[in-house]
Amino acid sequence: MKKSTLLLSNIRLKPSQIHKLRGFVGNLFKDYDVIHNHDPVTGKPIYRYPLIQFKLLRGTPVIIAITDKAVEAFAAIFMTLEKIRIGETEIPVYEKDLKLEEVSFGYSAETFMYEFASPWIGLNQASYRQYSGITDHAERNLMLKRKLIGNILSMSKYLDYWVEKGQEIRAEIRMKERPVNLKGRSMIGFAGMFKTNFVIPDDLGIGKSVSRGFGTVKKKI
Repeated sequence: MKKSTLLLSNIRLKPSQIHKLRGFVGNLFKDYDVIHNHDPVTGKPIYRYPLIQFKLLRGTPVIIAITDKAVEAFAAIFMTLEKIRIGETEIPVYEKDLKLEEVSFGYSAETFMYEFASPWIGLNQASYRQYSGITDHAERNLMLKRKLIGNILSMSKYLDYWVEKGQEIRAEIRMKERPVNLKGRSMIGFAGMFKTNFVIPDDLGIGKSVSRGFGTVKKKI
């Protein structure tokens, strides 16, 4: 799978500003629905795994593209993005570091350890009410593990990767609750680590709102 990473090296942002960066770039490149995930004619959301994701890594804004289609759109961003606007502040882009690579993705006979570099939003409002009603720690863990595996399988489906018959995705988790703010609403996310027999490229997100930087995954070595 192709993966491009664009690092805006001279810019420092806060986590709460990443959605503004995404909005600015999405408006700037309205013809590329792969960037903003809205139908250009109707304006309705396109529900799919985001192929272009906006993140904050160690304070520096990063834009990541995966698959051939997204990497092609990414070239337009790299060539023409000379400034960004965050609220009323315009920031020139002096340094753009671009990395293009082929990465592995999918089921593995091996097990890998991952860490969430940003909170994972694995529950919606309904499933969080269900989670809150569970008092047993092991049962809560089991629910989160199932949600995590579901996120991996959902991501795979949208990336046209299908787990073959007999290939069971397994996971072990160690999570703690973390409050997050999403679109002005307070929600519960999770921080921590997990093990699974599935290869996930560094800096991709799983769960909800990955295009805004949530659920970013890093492999532990």
